Amino acid sequence: MKRRRLVPAAAALLFAAGAAAAHDYWLSPDQFEVEPGGKMTLHLLMGEALVPQEEKGLVLTDIERFELYHGSSVDNLVEGTHEGDKPLWSRPVEFEGEFLTVLTLGKQDVEMSREEFLEYVAHEGITGVALTARSQQRERYWRFLKLLGRVGPDEEGSLHHRFVGQQLEMVLIKNPVLEKPGDEQIVQVYFETKPLAGQTVFALHRNGDKLTELRATTDARGVARFRLEEAGAWVLRTVYLRPCKGCKDADWESFWAAYTFEIGA
Repeated sequence: MKRRRLVPAAAALLFAAGAAAAHDYWLSPDQFEVEPGGKMTLHLLMGEALVPQEEKGLVLTDIERFELYHGSSVDNLVEGTHEGDKPLWSRPVEFEGEFLTVLTLGKQDVEMSREEFLEYVAHEGITGVALTARSQQRERYWRFLKLLGRVGPDEEGSLHHRFVGQQLEMVLIKNPVLEKPGDEQIVQVYFETKPLAGQTVFALHRNGDKLTELRATTDARGVARFRLEEAGAWVLRTVYLRPCKGCKDADWESFWAAYTFEIGA
């Protein structure tokens, strides 16, 4: 695991813009621990370096999957929502215990110059990329998001390592509720149900204008390890890129995953 220095927000944003990478999306709650009978509110944020630049509203045609796991239940969160809802979801909850929110956003297309594309893949720690002969690189991408929280007091649960069948998916081996700052967190990355080896994974935490960014590479079992020194919200993120075989309107396809959770509350 490589630990990177703390980066001021302005510098982080300049670096991200220079890398020409697509914006990150991540789920963010009003509270990771909701009072029993209280309201759970979920936001879909877009930005860089955990600095939100825009809160995204609900676009029903973009959503392939939006679910809430709690206990033995799985709720379809699309039901009862409306186009343009912002925040993404906000309702009173009638259960207690750990919950896992799963959001999959459908394919989008983007084009960038060869130079921008090379900066982007370097920024994401992607290696072994051989560019096509086109002056513009055409990419198709999907997003796979998760958020872990709880209703009521801390308790041990199993949803943190629940595999839900996303095309690119991260599962946590250790329950963040039981973790303290400085403990090791272990994540396993799957692509199309198989462990993904050699994949760069980032762990990000922001405290005011300071960003902590850690980087690790998965082993043969798709496992990456981080030591998370700071309490509060963390986002794990990873991007898997491959040539888009047989595609008439795309050279590449990429899969973006982000997992939001809290430690040391």
